[in-house]
Amino acid sequence: MNPTSLTRSVYFLTVFFTGAAVLIIEVAAIRMLAPYFGSSLSVLSSVLTVVLAALSVGYFIGGRIADRMPFFLPLYTIIGTAGIIMLALQIVSLNLLPYSNQFFSLATGPLILSLILFFIPAFLLGIDSPFVIKLLTKDLDQDHAGAIVGSTFFWSTIGSIVGSLSAGFWLIPTLGLTHTITVVSVALIVWAIVAATILTYLTRHDTTLPRFPFSSLWLVAIGSIAGILLAQYVLTLQTSSVQGTTLYKADGYYSNIHIYDATRGTTTYRFLKNDINNSSAIIPGSNEIVFAYAQFANLFTTHIPDAQNYLVLGGGSYTIPRHMYLSHPELTIDVVETEPLLYPLAQKYFELPVSPRILNHEMDARVFLQSTTTTYDVIFSDIMNSGYYLPPHVATIEFFESLRARLSPDGIAIINFIGSLDTSEKTLTGSVIKTITSVFPNMTLLAINGPKNPDIQNILFVVRHEGKPITIPSDLRIKNIFTGTTTAATAMIVNQDTLTLDNQVIFHDDKSELEPLVFAQFKKL
Repeated sequence: MNPTSLTRSVYFLTVFFTGAAVLIIEVAAIRMLAPYFGSSLSVLSSVLTVVLAALSVGYFIGGRIADRMPFFLPLYTIIGTAGIIMLALQIVSLNLLPYSNQFFSLATGPLILSLILFFIPAFLLGIDSPFVIKLLTKDLDQDHAGAIVGSTFFWSTIGSIVGSLSAGFWLIPTLGLTHTITVVSVALIVWAIVAATILTYLTRHDTTLPRFPFSSLWLVAIGSIAGILLAQYVLTLQTSSVQGTTLYKADGYYSNIHIYDATRGTTTYRFLKNDINNSSAIIPGSNEIVFAYAQFANLFTTHIPDAQNYLVLGGGSYTIPRHMYLSHPELTIDVVETEPLLYPLAQKYFELPVSPRILNHEMDARVFLQSTTTTYDVIFSDIMNSGYYLPPHVATIEFFESLRARLSPDGIAIINFIGSLDTSEKTLTGSVIKTITSVFPNMTLLAINGPKNPDIQNILFVVRHEGKPITIPSDLRIKNIFTGTTTAATAMIVNQDTLTLDNQVIFHDDKSELEPLVFAQFKKL
């Protein structure tokens, strides 16, 4: 029996939807792993490898299943099952991912977790293309087989394009990661039932086809969806209140954003958490800078008391721009932040003033440095700390050369970095130090938890052009809200003669060698 145009449309819509679902899974998978393993090449490679492997196995097995059971009911049962499994695996991910660093390394964890969480859904969805081709060509002469195969892969690829674009530009930013996967999962289940129902009606006179009780299918699907969604809701309630009073939580374009209030001692602080990184905080109603490393943002007053402009790379909750605005009315402040949601959130939750003195630039820091012609008296860079990930392109010699070009002749730059001062072998910190000093030989190094502390901590590079003195005031004291202690800033100065840089590497755009060193550093946590 030759398929009608409506039947072909149902089949082509099927490969369109499943193609879109696969790409949405792929984009979502990268975002799901990023909070725990960063947005590194290993995460991207692991997800792509697992999804492609799953699809290839699905194509292989799907063709054989289709040859043995050339009917539409097995196809839509498989697609519906994929949707139910995707929902169920969300429960697994919500329980597993927060503890994944305890069991998996940064190097192998993304690959193992991708296999656990994403292989089966992608495999099941990979079955559909050879299945659809079989159903559309089984009663046709071979003269039309090529057109059917081409049309099938055309609509599957168009679906993948739509899925990729919608995931990155609309679904995840609008609905959030969890809701996006939920919507896609439910859509697959519903489409499997609707398509199977339509095809059953269209083939109602074909006595050669097996029949299936659709009332049972509806009940099983609805029951599965209801149960899994309820479990997700309960689990989300449990996990959202762990750190304090949640004010805002959503997936941004680049990270999961969590704003919450928490009390330390008798003081209530408002925190911004990007993925797993507590990036910044304020005391509502106070102009005090909370995090210890950020208190060095005022260091410029010793060196350039008449500074006119201030550049902040990495806005976060915009606590430093806010402080500069309130404390230094002579300054104009430029802020570069890639995450578009953070600027309005800073105004709503972190008391950032709306003023022409604060100019926000929604772009990558390196792109900004290479495109602007402005030179700045002060640059504070806070982009080299993203949980367990460091963006390679902002740690190379080419990046620091761009930063140097934007620093005024008398200017000062403060660069925040998270690392360990152990340079006894080739390390991330040692290589970053060697890279920066190759561009800024005039540098003072500060370790927030002390130069003898071997643990991972905030390390600040204070740099100027050659011949310009760098002074750490003897009366400057830094407050640590987490320990309740105050430390002299001069006690944080690192004797650079004690560092071993001979075995360290200089990071370049072409070959940074950065990510293996990131993995090695965070193995210690």
